[in-house]
Amino acid sequence: MIPPEELRHLISGPLPGEEPGGVGLVVVAAVCAGDAESVRARIQSVLATVVDHQQGPWPSLDEWQQLLPAWFLDACADEMSQEQAEAWVAWWRSLPADQQAVASQEQVWTLADWLYWLEPAERQWFVWHLRLACADRIRVSVEVAGWPAPLGSLQWLLRAAGAVDVVVETQPST
Repeated sequence: MIPPEELRHLISGPLPGEEPGGVGLVVVAAVCAGDAESVRARIQSVLATVVDHQQGPWPSLDEWQQLLPAWFLDACADEMSQEQAEAWVAWWRSLPADQQAVASQEQVWTLADWLYWLEPAERQWFVWHLRLACADRIRVSVEVAGWPAPLGSLQWLLRAAGAVDVVVETQPST
């Protein structure tokens, strides 16, 4: 999806009769504590900034720290040293598989890690529709290039924006 189309999808959704590309849509639900509208606005502000920078030179980490809202930067973890990263991976590998999944889901992302998955060469999901389902839930439909798709960067954004739980509700039929 080209950035102007994605920005339109982010702001107002797809046009009537418009069909997604790739292998289809994945719907991710963000469960909020009665403040879905403000969570949606935060998600939209961050994604609009990212989409605005999909063409042209990719900003440096320092430039992103100036471009992204303070609340998002504050939600991200501090960058880890090599030793800290290796210690976390060793700890994670020591866990049973079910606990690995929980630990991965609950891990706070660093800004650099999050940005890596949003770089144009790495990004594999594109906003199709961002909408309120009710006061406590947002549904984000994303067009994916293939399945399975790495959605961790989207899930982290939803959590950082205030979602108390994030659930992949539907997957494309491949």
